[in-house]
Amino acid sequence: MSPEVIEAWTRLYAAVGLLAGICAFCAAIKTLHDIRVRVLVLPTGPWLRRLLAVPRMWLHFQLAYLCGFPSILAIAVLYAHYIGFGAFDPW
Repeated sequence: MSPEVIEAWTRLYAAVGLLAGICAFCAAIKTLHDIRVRVLVLPTGPWLRRLLAVPRMWLHFQLAYLCGFPSILAIAVLYAHYIGFGAFDPW
């Protein structure tokens, strides 16, 4: 592969990684906000009930992250279009 192709792929991966990090940060903030305003009610009581609340929080976080995925995909495709899809062809 030519250095230009490697650079194009590296920049695309870096951009998608940055966007995924931003999306995960926003999903975490939304999850914490929903816990604080009691949209997501966590049980209080025995330690087993509190332990079983972790999967509920994780699912809530994943759903919030999934809502941001179309934006990541759209920005990545627009970035690849801006560079030119031919720049990503290794042959």
